[in-house]
Amino acid sequence: MREIDKKRKQSSGEPSGIGLFAKKPRTSSELTDLEISLVAGHGHTFLYIKGKDGEDKLYGCGNDAGQLGLGNTTDRNEWTKVPVPQGFSVEKVIAGNYHSILKGKGKDGEEKLYASGKNHNGQLGLGDITDRHQWTEVRVPQGFGVEQVIAGASHNILKGKGMNGEDKLYACGHNGHGQLGLGDFNDRREWTEIDIPQGFSVEKVMAGDYHSFLKGKGKDGNDKLYACGRNFEGQLGLGDNEHRNQWTEVDIPQGFSVEKLIAGRENSFLKGKGKDGKDKLYACGNNSFGQLGLGHRRYRNIWTEVPVPQGFSVEKVMVGLHHSFLKGKGKDGEDKLYACGWNYYGQLGLGDNNNRREWTEVPIADLLKKSQEDVNDRKKDGDVLEDSGSSGSSTGLNPRDYMF
Repeated sequence: MREIDKKRKQSSGEPSGIGLFAKKPRTSSELTDLEISLVAGHGHTFLYIKGKDGEDKLYGCGNDAGQLGLGNTTDRNEWTKVPVPQGFSVEKVIAGNYHSILKGKGKDGEEKLYASGKNHNGQLGLGDITDRHQWTEVRVPQGFGVEQVIAGASHNILKGKGMNGEDKLYACGHNGHGQLGLGDFNDRREWTEIDIPQGFSVEKVMAGDYHSFLKGKGKDGNDKLYACGRNFEGQLGLGDNEHRNQWTEVDIPQGFSVEKLIAGRENSFLKGKGKDGKDKLYACGNNSFGQLGLGHRRYRNIWTEVPVPQGFSVEKVMVGLHHSFLKGKGKDGEDKLYACGWNYYGQLGLGDNNNRREWTEVPIADLLKKSQEDVNDRKKDGDVLEDSGSSGSSTGLNPRDYMF
């Protein structure tokens, strides 16, 4: 699903049951360059820490379906070290709803995939529908070089190159809505090649829970989008509510240049530039709680322009189950966060439990200020070196980063 990468100089402390990092004084000898990736599925989360010295570490929490690869289905509510296969070096961690895939290299430098978790739709690509509770090697198609692994709720797509350097796509797993783009609604237990639209060059593959998109260029060099899968809520932006089991070209709003496509559970967003070069957002799909930020709760089956708060520049769109966030900058360059949609549990961070149909600013200024004060206090105590970039907080990330 979604992955957040951060690169900072951090403490090499181990995660504890209290936070991601044990709170202890740092010294210059303990500081090292770390690359931190936080990857979230439906009921599990991974923290992948890549060290400059090559000592990678993987931690997880959750595990109700064995998706942490720990050999059991016991839930973990504290960060637990996840053992990886011997001789295997992790490059990427990919999380579906209840399954996980590790992409990386074997001891001889060969590409390898490992999977664990729920497999009732064959989403692990192992040729059966038996769940796995420990990391199991996944055989990739012969002569195929994997570049990207994309996970939906219960389906996966591999993007890469064939033996002659040509674009190739393979898919497996749940296909009840046609989300694999194979022309039928039958699940696949093994990696099955996807026919790419003629004359189309694939740049990105995106997967929502039950729908998928291809972004790339047509033979004329212009941007093109193709979609397939569940469309009951109009999340494919095709102007109707019919599911598609074949890749179907999506009409891009006129004069709009697509930079990013975000596929949620039952809705989709396009982020990019208008013909005047200004930032623009478009959305379609489920809007039952106002999660498209359009000021109402009516579904949209065509790409509809989303009004962005005045003076706000969008950097990132984040989609939850029935709620959405915009992260970006205000007119004075300050960090800002806006939210809309379902708020029954207070998940919008607005201090109440009322749903929002319009983008509403999330008050983060005081939180960022307090985080910075904590950093300054720890610097005074000598707990954080001036050049370390570490917040000293339990997350181990800079306060302006771990918010987003």
